[in-house]
Amino acid sequence: MKQKMKRYTYLFVLVLAGLVVMLVDHDTDPVLERFEGNMIAHFIDVDQGDATLLEGPDFTVLIDAGRHDRDDVVPYLKSVGVEYIDLIIGTHPHADHIGQLDRVLAEFPVQEVWMSGDTHSTRTFERAVEAILQSDATYYEPRAGETFEIGSLRIEVVHPETLTGDLDEGSISIRAVYGEVALLFTGDAGQASEQEMIARGHQLQADIFQLGHHGSSTSNGEEFLQAVKPKVAIYSAGQDNSYGHPHREVVQLISSLNIPLYGTAEHGTIWVITDGAEFSVDYERR
Repeated sequence: MKQKMKRYTYLFVLVLAGLVVMLVDHDTDPVLERFEGNMIAHFIDVDQGDATLLEGPDFTVLIDAGRHDRDDVVPYLKSVGVEYIDLIIGTHPHADHIGQLDRVLAEFPVQEVWMSGDTHSTRTFERAVEAILQSDATYYEPRAGETFEIGSLRIEVVHPETLTGDLDEGSISIRAVYGEVALLFTGDAGQASEQEMIARGHQLQADIFQLGHHGSSTSNGEEFLQAVKPKVAIYSAGQDNSYGHPHREVVQLISSLNIPLYGTAEHGTIWVITDGAEFSVDYERR
C-alpha cells in the first residue's frame, strides 16, 4: 500500500485486558479468467453473513469473513487458489462479518487487517483480535477521506469519519476502483451513515453496489441509491432467513430504479468479472 500505515495497539490492550456494460454469461467459468488481467469480485455464499473476495492480477482483498458458526470461507478461498492476502477488511465486529477471521489468518499469510475500532464483548471478536496479534499482519483503523492503492486496485474510504459506539453505523465503507469500474461496500451502515457519506461529498457512484446490511430497509435509502447510481445491486443473505432480508421495500425500490438485483440467497456465489472497462455478472445457481 502506498499510504504509510500506523499500528494501533490500544484496541488489543483493551480487549485482552478485560474484558458501463453489464453482460451475463453463464457459460464462463470465472476461475479460468483469474489470470487474464481481470479482477474478479467473489460475493461468496456464506448464508446469513458477508464475505467478498476481490482478486486481481496484483492484489487479493477480503472484505468480511463470514459467520462464526460456519466453516466455508477458508475452503472457498483455497478452492479458487488464494495463497496470500494483501488486505482483510472486517467492516464491523458482528459475528456474521468477522466470524471466521481467525481461521483465515491461521491459514493464509496476510499483510494487513483493517477493523473499525469499535470493540465487542463476544468471544468471536476476542478470537479475531487474538488471531491478529498472533499473525504478522499490520493492523489499521481507516477513516473517511483516506485513499490507498494495493497494486492496481484503489480503495477510497467513505466511512466512518468518527465512531459513535453503534457497531453497525461504524461500519468501514469503501469504494473499490479497478480501472474505470467501481464497487461500493458499506457493511451494515444504516441510513444515518448513508446521509453522512452524502453530506461529506464523497464520490459514491459505483457500477456495483453491495446492498447495506444484507438488503435491510434500515439501509439503502433512496437518496443514497440515487447518489450511487449502481448498474447492478448485490445482496448477501441466507435463504429464508429470519430477518426477511432483503426487505420487500428495498427490493421494490431497486426495481423501481431499474437496477438489476442479484443475491446469494437466490443465486448462490456471485462473480463480477471486469477488465477495468466493462464487467460481467455470473453466478453459481443456473
